[in-house]
Amino acid sequence: MRLKTPCQSISFSTHDIYGNSITLSGFQGKRVMLSFFRDAACPFCNFRIYELSNNYKGWLAAGLEVIVVFSSTAQEVRQHVAKHPRPFKMIADPDLILYNQYGVEHSSRALWKALFFKFPRIVKGVMTGGRPKKNPNVKIVPADFLLDVDGSVVDLWYGRDTADHIPLQRIQTFVDELANVVSQNEKNELQQLRLENKKLKRLVRELKSKDVSLL
Repeated sequence: MRLKTPCQSISFSTHDIYGNSITLSGFQGKRVMLSFFRDAACPFCNFRIYELSNNYKGWLAAGLEVIVVFSSTAQEVRQHVAKHPRPFKMIADPDLILYNQYGVEHSSRALWKALFFKFPRIVKGVMTGGRPKKNPNVKIVPADFLLDVDGSVVDLWYGRDTADHIPLQRIQTFVDELANVVSQNEKNELQQLRLENKKLKRLVRELKSKDVSLL
């Protein structure tokens, strides 16, 4: 069943593709994008991973963490996706435990729609390392979730076909909103410091006018 915003994210505790422990609660206080992919050899997925890799540095600097999930085994993800360095966390979920928790869907229609209308992305995916192979979860449709600092899901995207992820510009808007919040907090802190400084100067003047020693 699909999630609907706003809602609380579904916490999980698992391991990344290298065997390191990873929990969603460990990212509390940070904004997170949780992205569900198809299989590790999928050309669509490999091109999307390429796009995320190119944008991740800027997003991270602005406070956004990225976690990606594949329906393949950890070995397959390391073989196909992580053969090039990837800067974000990657989880293998061949039993689809997280997929089911987040309402990720399966659709034959979405698969054929992508094959007919997204052929250029297949070519780009092959160029970036994707190689179609037999996959028991071939009908999985991608999904993306944007989580705020309190762990709540504030935006989500259930793909319209098996190549469809949340638009990069929509992610950038989410990142820019975070930057604006941080900037406003800094302005508020600066304003508070200025007020405190004015109070301190006024107190010093009053003490001087009364010939009170400051030492």
